[in-house]
Amino acid sequence: MKKLYIFIMICALFITGCTQGTKDNANKEVDGTPVTNSSEQDTETQPVEPVASFGGELKVIMRNPSTLNPLLNNDRTVNQLLNLVFDSLFILNEEEKPVENLVESYTYSDTGSYMTLTLKKNILFHDGEELHAEDVVYSIDTIKSAPEDAVYKVNVKNYKRAAVVDDYTVRIYFEQPFSFSRYTLTFPIIPKHHFSVPENQLQPIGTGAYAFNQLKTMKEMTLTANTNWFKGKVYIEKIKAIITRNAEADADAFRQKVVDLINPTKFDWQQYADRKGTTLTEYPTYYYTFLGFNFNNKVLSDRNMRKIIATTIDRESIVKEEFLNHAYVTEYPLHPLSWLSKGTNPVYTADENKAKEMMAAAGFADTDDDKVLERTVEGITESLQLRLLVNQENSVRVKIAEKIKASLEKVGFVIHLDAVDYATYQQKVTAKDFDLLLGEWKLSSIPDFTFAFHSSQIAEGNNFISYNDPVMDRILQAAFTSVTEHNFINAMEEFKNTFVEELPYFSLFFRTSAIITNERVHGQLKPSLYNNFYGIEDMFIFEQPE
Repeated sequence: MKKLYIFIMICALFITGCTQGTKDNANKEVDGTPVTNSSEQDTETQPVEPVASFGGELKVIMRNPSTLNPLLNNDRTVNQLLNLVFDSLFILNEEEKPVENLVESYTYSDTGSYMTLTLKKNILFHDGEELHAEDVVYSIDTIKSAPEDAVYKVNVKNYKRAAVVDDYTVRIYFEQPFSFSRYTLTFPIIPKHHFSVPENQLQPIGTGAYAFNQLKTMKEMTLTANTNWFKGKVYIEKIKAIITRNAEADADAFRQKVVDLINPTKFDWQQYADRKGTTLTEYPTYYYTFLGFNFNNKVLSDRNMRKIIATTIDRESIVKEEFLNHAYVTEYPLHPLSWLSKGTNPVYTADENKAKEMMAAAGFADTDDDKVLERTVEGITESLQLRLLVNQENSVRVKIAEKIKASLEKVGFVIHLDAVDYATYQQKVTAKDFDLLLGEWKLSSIPDFTFAFHSSQIAEGNNFISYNDPVMDRILQAAFTSVTEHNFINAMEEFKNTFVEELPYFSLFFRTSAIITNERVHGQLKPSLYNNFYGIEDMFIFEQPE
């Protein structure tokens, strides 16, 4: 019996020794390659597929608000958060087309001088009160009396007045027939019974997906899901907006995971592209970059010369080299995803040889061997020496200007780069002291281009290129006043065709931006420049189990 016991002990020691040896091998290397225990590898935790569920908290950024009345606010970040608290009569969909939201139906009068809106019923504000026509009228009157820098001030510029027809019917009268009315009716509707009390300007009540909970000045604002939202319940239960000072603080907060989502005003693709656990949702902005022509310059007032310039500049190369392809080459100042620009094909492509042929056909030649092309028209010699104005404080813009200069000089132009500080740039634009202008507009979501191309805007408006064309004036007026969709589409098609033929600007591109989220945030957001949280109802929070 004693011999049997000793034998069992020896076997036990032998087995233990073998087991320890196997564990040691897990940390050894064979020819420099780590050896991993296969059973441990098989049991390693694998990521769990995210599943949508109700609950969770989304942390975002916001500046400290001076008001939470969305119609008096003038801050971009505050406006984005208030989009979650309030609803509008119409909303821009993924094609930037206005569609009914709080509105059930609408009609225009025969003359287009007024619009009648019928509201959806049983839409409740967060305090349980029902939305009525008087709230719409109160909202319009609030904007009309708001300061000029209020976010939605431009929306009501053509509104004469608004009137209640009955509890669910509103009539809006216009200064002139107004085809863009649905685009302008995208401002938040606020409750008269609440915001007519001055003390309530920092305690917003709306009909939106989220209800205001609390504001801690200079610290945070919290929102909670509205369980009575007319579009249904959202997944994310709570939104906390951390109040930050500036864009640099925003980036730091995201890097340190203080917030889950940011939308940088100036996007650095290289900074975020390869960051682990980060998702970028890219979208085209309304930042439109263009080359403007001074029509007071004899050479540039010639449409053929503008077409030569358009045939010389390689926009695709500029977008690739300066923006890593994060921009949309465009032919018009229409948003790239707009229903009005669908099916657009490139009109102008870079072709140096074709540009030289067009130059010769236009009568330009180097007649005096000074390497500058000239031509004589009605006894007047025209030279191809041009000044290109650019803001030197924007380094990317300067690089683009240098590329344009190099391209134009290959076909016979002599370009003098006039790179100046922003204040001087603005002065020169106002004084029309340039030949070519590299500029950028932050366009409105309302596709009315009267401000830039109508002759009435030359003297004191923003038609700083002095473009004067009766045909364009007629088209812009038709687009403004055509209240039926058929006539409006026809007017916008005519605008596009005339624009690419006349080339008051040579369109370059629309920049893109992105919403950046961390690994906690899931679902498909559909952001735009003016509504970062479009599609919030499809977003949810999911954290991998530890």
